[in-house]
Amino acid sequence: MAVLFFVLASMLQLAPGRDHAELATAITRVVLEEPPLFRNDEDRRRTAAFLVAIAFRESSFRNGAKSKTHDYCALQINRRPDLAADPVACVRVAMTMLRESMRMCPLHPLAFYASGPGACTNERARRISNDRMAIAARLAKSVQP
Repeated sequence: MAVLFFVLASMLQLAPGRDHAELATAITRVVLEEPPLFRNDEDRRRTAAFLVAIAFRESSFRNGAKSKTHDYCALQINRRPDLAADPVACVRVAMTMLRESMRMCPLHPLAFYASGPGACTNERARRISNDRMAIAARLAKSVQP
């Protein structure tokens, strides 16, 4: 329950006055079922904060989001329209992609996720990564469920 409360509190801090229950539940479920993204994150707080930060910037927490470049769901997965209707699958796919991104670009963990090959040296991708990591760090430190 602590992870769900943390996720909901984080989402409400970033986008108050909206119902975030469906996406918060999906994030919590996947975060608790899979290994954390970060070392020394046994309580999964950093992992949950990272996913919340990404979903906030990518879609403002809208499960059915679709971009002009064919990115779908709250976490904007490219060319996967099936994910727009399934928040749990969206988060699960994002976690897999984030693990790969973190492996490819350890200094800018979201860069590869955001821009694909060559992203580790791409300034735009680095800025995106730094932004999401900063939001996640702020949430992990300041949100009290």
